[in-house]
Amino acid sequence: MPNRSLLVRLGDRRVVRWTGGVLGLVVLVGLIAAFNQSGGPVDDALVRTHLGGGPVASASRSAPAAQPSASPAESGAAAPGSQVSRSSVVHPDGLLFGISTPSGPSADETADVAAAATRTPAVQEYFVKWDEDFDPGAVDRSYRLGAVPLLTWEPWAGGDMTADQPKYALRAIVDGRFDAYLTEFAHAVKADGRVLVLRFAHEMNAHWYQWSETRNGNRPGDYIAAWRYVHDLFREQGATNVVWFWCPDSVGAGVDDPAGFYPGHDYVDWIGVDVYSDGDDTAEQSLTPSYRALRAIADKPFFIGEVGVRPGPGKPGWTKGFFDWLAGHPEVVGFSWFQHDKADRGRADWRFTTSADDQRAFVTGLLRQRLGGWP
Repeated sequence: MPNRSLLVRLGDRRVVRWTGGVLGLVVLVGLIAAFNQSGGPVDDALVRTHLGGGPVASASRSAPAAQPSASPAESGAAAPGSQVSRSSVVHPDGLLFGISTPSGPSADETADVAAAATRTPAVQEYFVKWDEDFDPGAVDRSYRLGAVPLLTWEPWAGGDMTADQPKYALRAIVDGRFDAYLTEFAHAVKADGRVLVLRFAHEMNAHWYQWSETRNGNRPGDYIAAWRYVHDLFREQGATNVVWFWCPDSVGAGVDDPAGFYPGHDYVDWIGVDVYSDGDDTAEQSLTPSYRALRAIADKPFFIGEVGVRPGPGKPGWTKGFFDWLAGHPEVVGFSWFQHDKADRGRADWRFTTSADDQRAFVTGLLRQRLGGWP
């Protein structure tokens, strides 16, 4: 493993220098997390990183993986996350640093991210298809890792994205053909009781997913009808612990106006967007048009559902600009970085650890934010 040292100053306090040892890493991450949870903003964050030799995507394998905890029944303690309220998620007290990893929510992958970012994620994003049941274990793992679960719920069976799947047409949802599945899912969410962010049928204004209104037998108006149907069924079943997150794709050429897919103020808690860059533009250019378009639709808390940058000479600058942009937009409550490469769901290596410069830009920007989190 290349020689690395990391010096972090929080406010006017120098905390620790990490030189690659496991103990130093654990102390570093622990002290930073403790400082962040104290409620104080990170002022004048200074990060000096010496990365001898290149990417550090797996450098944190030296960090100890989280050990399984006793179940609430065994320990007599409340379930992890049971103290987190829905209102504290909808309106967090700081910027939520979220992550999506290939096997998330994963203790090992989260340890990697926490070591590389010097912050533990407060949101764990993962994906569930409609041939999969609700998994309370994923919610439990998220909260044990100190994060709120963000479930991206995709109405299809996976596989070839170019092939239609008429079984999962939006009209089939509204016609009640998935009522048994939806009712069982809603019952399970209610029974779990903990807050769950639910991102249903994202990027609906683009044309690559089966829930686009331009394919799979769908028609204009079907998306809003399907969203409202699912939302109302959950409410009827008493699953009121859901934060409903509406997340179109970035506005621009080749996608439809997101305004035509907005379900209505009573059906949405968060709005947001997915944004990816080749690094040949700026974060301002990537984010601002979509932000303005969506804020014109609804005055709701704004969360960036997926974000990543393709490797290249422009990636560090784009990443720096991303965090500068966040600092100037307090209505943005958080983001989920897409920590995937080509082998793991990504069209490119979107990870913030693709090079030493990329990681340095990410860490420096992140430490300048006032981050939110959970007890």
